[in-house]
Amino acid sequence: MLVIPPFRLHDLGQWFVQYEALRIDLKSLEPDLYRIVVVQNFWIEDTNPDLDACLAGIFLARRRRDGHWEVAENWPVECRSIACIGLLDLADPAQPRLVPATSC
Repeated sequence: MLVIPPFRLHDLGQWFVQYEALRIDLKSLEPDLYRIVVVQNFWIEDTNPDLDACLAGIFLARRRRDGHWEVAENWPVECRSIACIGLLDLADPAQPRLVPATSC
Protein backbone atom coordinates (compact mmCIF):
# COMPACT_ATOMS: atom_id res chain seq x y z
CA MET A 1 0.00 0.00 0.00
CA LEU A 2 1.35 3.41 -0.97
CA VAL A 3 0.11 6.15 1.36
CA ILE A 4 0.37 9.75 0.22
CA PRO A 5 -0.29 12.11 3.16
CA PRO A 6 -2.37 15.26 2.65
CA PHE A 7 -0.35 17.85 0.75
CA ARG A 8 -0.36 21.34 -0.71
CA LEU A 9 1.81 22.15 -3.72
CA HIS A 10 2.31 25.60 -5.23
CA ASP A 11 2.89 25.64 -8.98
CA LEU A 12 1.72 27.58 -12.05
CA GLY A 13 0.56 30.44 -9.80
CA GLN A 14 -1.96 28.19 -8.02
CA TRP A 15 -2.18 25.90 -4.99
CA PHE A 16 -2.93 22.23 -5.62
CA VAL A 17 -4.36 20.62 -2.49
CA GLN A 18 -5.19 17.09 -1.36
CA TYR A 19 -6.99 17.29 1.99
CA GLU A 20 -7.10 13.57 2.81
CA ALA A 21 -4.45 10.86 2.79
CA LEU A 22 -4.54 8.81 -0.42
CA ARG A 23 -4.09 5.04 -0.20
CA ILE A 24 -3.08 3.22 -3.37
CA ASP A 25 -3.16 -0.58 -3.40
CA LEU A 26 -0.01 -1.70 -5.23
CA LYS A 27 -0.98 -5.36 -5.62
CA SER A 28 -2.56 -4.85 -9.04
CA LEU A 29 0.44 -2.99 -10.52
CA GLU A 30 2.98 -4.70 -12.75
CA PRO A 31 6.54 -4.87 -11.40
CA ASP A 32 8.19 -1.77 -12.87
CA LEU A 33 9.32 1.77 -12.10
CA TYR A 34 6.56 4.39 -11.70
CA ARG A 35 6.62 8.17 -11.43
CA ILE A 36 4.41 9.60 -8.67
CA VAL A 37 2.80 12.61 -10.31
CA VAL A 38 0.61 15.30 -8.73
CA VAL A 39 -2.30 16.10 -11.03
CA GLN A 40 -5.07 18.66 -10.97
CA ASN A 41 -8.21 16.63 -10.27
CA PHE A 42 -11.13 17.67 -12.47
CA TRP A 43 -13.35 14.72 -11.42
CA ILE A 44 -14.38 16.12 -8.06
CA GLU A 45 -16.45 19.28 -7.84
CA ASP A 46 -14.43 21.95 -6.09
CA THR A 47 -16.71 24.18 -4.03
CA ASN A 48 -13.86 26.33 -2.75
CA PRO A 49 -14.49 29.93 -3.96
CA ASP A 50 -10.72 30.60 -4.03
CA LEU A 51 -9.84 30.24 -7.73
CA ASP A 52 -6.13 30.07 -6.85
CA ALA A 53 -6.68 26.72 -5.08
CA CYS A 54 -7.38 23.50 -6.98
CA LEU A 55 -8.02 19.93 -5.92
CA ALA A 56 -5.11 17.59 -6.49
CA GLY A 57 -4.75 13.88 -7.03
CA ILE A 58 -1.99 11.37 -7.73
CA PHE A 59 -1.24 9.58 -11.01
CA LEU A 60 1.22 6.68 -11.14
CA ALA A 61 2.99 6.97 -14.49
CA ARG A 62 4.63 3.86 -15.90
CA ARG A 63 7.47 3.92 -18.41
CA ARG A 64 6.21 2.87 -21.86
CA ARG A 65 7.99 0.39 -24.11
CA ASP A 66 9.33 3.28 -26.23
CA GLY A 67 11.13 4.65 -23.13
CA HIS A 68 8.83 7.65 -22.57
CA TRP A 69 6.84 8.07 -19.38
CA GLU A 70 3.07 7.76 -19.53
CA VAL A 71 1.23 11.03 -18.83
CA ALA A 72 -2.16 11.49 -17.22
CA GLU A 73 -3.41 13.52 -20.18
CA ASN A 74 -3.19 10.39 -22.39
CA TRP A 75 -5.93 8.69 -20.36
CA PRO A 76 -9.61 9.64 -20.01
CA VAL A 77 -9.18 10.66 -16.37
CA GLU A 78 -9.74 14.40 -16.78
CA CYS A 79 -6.67 15.69 -15.00
CA ARG A 80 -3.55 17.72 -15.77
CA SER A 81 -0.01 16.79 -14.73
CA ILE A 82 1.55 19.29 -12.33
CA ALA A 83 4.74 17.83 -10.82
CA CYS A 84 6.61 14.60 -10.24
CA ILE A 85 7.14 14.11 -6.49
CA GLY A 86 9.04 10.82 -6.53
CA LEU A 87 9.57 7.43 -8.08
CA LEU A 88 8.13 4.13 -6.94
CA ASP A 89 10.29 1.11 -7.70
CA LEU A 90 8.21 -2.07 -7.84
CA ALA A 91 10.87 -4.23 -9.49
CA ASP A 92 10.42 -6.52 -6.47
CA PRO A 93 6.73 -6.18 -5.48
CA ALA A 94 7.51 -7.75 -2.09
CA GLN A 95 9.79 -4.80 -1.31
CA PRO A 96 8.50 -1.58 -2.91
CA ARG A 97 11.03 1.24 -2.74
CA LEU A 98 10.55 5.02 -2.92
CA VAL A 99 13.15 7.03 -4.80
CA PRO A 100 13.55 10.81 -4.15
CA ALA A 101 11.91 13.31 -6.47
CA THR A 102 15.31 14.52 -7.68
CA SER A 103 15.34 11.40 -9.88
CA CYS A 104 12.18 12.43 -11.75
